[in-house]
Amino acid sequence: MWDVLVVGGGPSGLSAALFLARAGLKVLVLDGGHSKIAQVSRVPNYPGLLDEPSGKELLERLKEHARRYGAEIQRGVVKGVRDLGGVFEVETEEGVVEAERLLLCTHKDPTLPSLLGLTRKGVHIETDEAGRTSYPRVYAAGVARGKVPGHAIVSAGDGAYVAIHLISDLRGEPYKDHAT
Repeated sequence: MWDVLVVGGGPSGLSAALFLARAGLKVLVLDGGHSKIAQVSRVPNYPGLLDEPSGKELLERLKEHARRYGAEIQRGVVKGVRDLGGVFEVETEEGVVEAERLLLCTHKDPTLPSLLGLTRKGVHIETDEAGRTSYPRVYAAGVARGKVPGHAIVSAGDGAYVAIHLISDLRGEPYKDHAT
């Protein structure tokens, strides 16, 4: 049983996973291997990086960082989802995963939003400012919610932003992530 299942292994999903794991939550990232950034030959505008890694190299660094704090990352694509009343049962080609909350970082993929009957604005999932969707316990971040124009650093920032709100919702008080 996972606290949060992050669907999507791009900058938004991996950044969210990092923040969720640092907060002590059990986090699984399902990575379908279709992140758009993987196709980019170099990323020259990612703050904090003096080199210019390829998109694939950047994804590997983001994965390593999230794993460092306890997030688990698996290859997988969602095939089905059922709400069992407080727990989501998510079917993948590898089997079934259970999680209390879902965070969709699926770019513009309509599969999971359609399975959940989420409200959409065109190709994007409609959310409130904090990333909450029309379905309880389901959040969306990055390009999936239309807040990001497709830049890796902005997408990563939105993933972190939504993760902070998800953690705050869980704890019932504002969450701050500061190293001590």
